[in-house]
Amino acid sequence: MTLFWQRLGDAAFALLPTIPYARPEKQACDGEAIVARGLSAGARFDGPAAFLAADFVIPCGCRTALIGPNGSGKTTLLRVLAGLVPPKAGTVLVAGAPPTPGRSRIAYLAQRPQLTEGFPLRLRRLVQMGTYAHHGWFEECRHGEASVDQALARLGLTELADRPVHALSGGQLQRALLARALVQGAEVLLLDEPYAALDAASREIIERFFFDQGHTFTVLMATHDPADLARFDRVLELRAGAVRTRHASSGHDQRDA
Repeated sequence: MTLFWQRLGDAAFALLPTIPYARPEKQACDGEAIVARGLSAGARFDGPAAFLAADFVIPCGCRTALIGPNGSGKTTLLRVLAGLVPPKAGTVLVAGAPPTPGRSRIAYLAQRPQLTEGFPLRLRRLVQMGTYAHHGWFEECRHGEASVDQALARLGLTELADRPVHALSGGQLQRALLARALVQGAEVLLLDEPYAALDAASREIIERFFFDQGHTFTVLMATHDPADLARFDRVLELRAGAVRTRHASSGHDQRDA
C-alpha cells in the first residue's frame, strides 16, 4: 500500500512542472515599450491620487529618467507599471500588455529590496532565480548555468557567487538583482533610485550595464541626481500631480519624442 501511494505521489508531482510560472510572451518589443493614456494612480487605490491623466510613451530601447521631488509619486508610477498597484483611471501597456506581476519581460527593482535576514540564500541562487519565469512553479532549476555565469561576470559578481545574500553590501545586492533580471531576459527595467547609497565601484559597474549600447532593454529609472540626466535619451518629470516629458535626446532617431 505504501508503494502505491508513493507511486501515485510521484506521478502527481511529475505533472507539476507543466504549470507555468508566467504565461509565454513574444520576445520582441514592438516599437513602444510603455504607453500610458489618461493614467491616474495613488500609492493606495483607496487613497489620494499621486498623479492625474498622465499621457506618455517610452519607445523600445529608450533609457528614460524619472524625476520629481520627494513624494511626487515616482515610486507609485513604477509600481503601477510593474503591476503592483492598480491604476485609478486610464490605460497603460507595458511590453504590449496591461501590467501584471510575474511577467518575464518586466523587472522591477525597489529602492530598498526586502530580504529576510539570515535566510540561507546565496548570491548565485538569487541570480539563478531569474530562470524561474521560463519553467514551471515546481520544476527544479537545472538549466541556465551559462547565462548565470555570464550575468555574474557582467555585473562583477563572479568572486561573490557563494556569498550569503544577507552578507552583501547595498551595491552588491543591487548588482545581484540586475544580474537576475539579465538572466530572466527582462526587456523593460523599472528602477527606483538604484544609485542610492552605492559605493563608487558598484556605481561604475551599474552605469556601464545601463548605458552599454549593446543592450537592447528599455530603462525607466527614478533618480534625484541632475548629473545623471545628460546620459538618458529622455526625461519624465512628475510634479504637482502631472507627468510630462521634459527632455528628449536627438542622438537616437528611434528614441526621439
